[in-house]
Amino acid sequence: MELRNKTTVAIKPKPPYNFDANFHKPSHFPSSDNCWEKGKYWITMVWKGRVLGLKFENMGTIGKPEIRASIYSKKKLSKKFVDELVEEIRWRFNFDSDISGFHKKFGKSGLLGKFIRKWKGMKPVAANSLYETLVIYIVLQNATVRRSVQMLENLFKRFGKKVKFDRKIMSAFWEPEEIAKADEQELRDLKVGYRAKFLKRISEQLANNEIDEFALRKMAKEDVKKEMLKLYGIGPASIEYLLFEDFYFYDALETIPPWEQKILSRLIFNRKTVPAEKILKFFMKFKPYQKLAFHYVWEDLFWRRKHQHIEWLEKEIRL
Repeated sequence: MELRNKTTVAIKPKPPYNFDANFHKPSHFPSSDNCWEKGKYWITMVWKGRVLGLKFENMGTIGKPEIRASIYSKKKLSKKFVDELVEEIRWRFNFDSDISGFHKKFGKSGLLGKFIRKWKGMKPVAANSLYETLVIYIVLQNATVRRSVQMLENLFKRFGKKVKFDRKIMSAFWEPEEIAKADEQELRDLKVGYRAKFLKRISEQLANNEIDEFALRKMAKEDVKKEMLKLYGIGPASIEYLLFEDFYFYDALETIPPWEQKILSRLIFNRKTVPAEKILKFFMKFKPYQKLAFHYVWEDLFWRRKHQHIEWLEKEIRL
């Protein structure tokens, strides 16, 4: 599918806003629906039944951010459609939340202060829809990063689309109805294993509007958690990621999964393994931003990985 129609809008996020640290998260595994280079970011999007291509360009600074968003589509878009889309983009890329209090309170705080000064304006972003994020979480379950990449690309080939815009060819996700009506064995043939049942059931839940993503955005944290527990095959660790990365609760930190425990033990305490409780205690010093503090420490490590080989980390990632 070639997207030749182009609409351009200017967007001003609430400062501080770090373009590259927000549009590119090196800790996330690579997928063919998005592409980043310094000061630019491309992603496909399925919105209100249309497949779109989005290009974001950094036109400002961390203190005075401005972003040029180019929207590529097959047919000309109405002003109403574009206005509603921009509102969705503002949510997905977290343009409006204010983290200046975090910077003021902890910007000079030892280890964390170093990361805050280095990555000022970094926030979580929900670049994908809730459904697409859930698909990603499912393929991440009990798998190496390489295996997760393979599973997602197999799903793109069967259910997604190849989209061409701005001289890029990228994958686009599918609507949940596509997998909801698929046979479970058809999914297993894509080498997703037991995850086939999870993919099908969650696709059915979203297709049947059992979960309302937009209503969730207005709920308190505990209410969101209750709703998320209705999702088939999604456990406490995944819910915690959703609370932070999709709904922007900066204090959503209650568990440290084993993989993160190994990495943070080395990173913070310079030891092979320390109890998860000790790691949690370290981050609790940064309430009510403990998960945001975690994010700064975690993402800094993976940004460093882009420029240097970290042997012990590569053994954990196995990409």
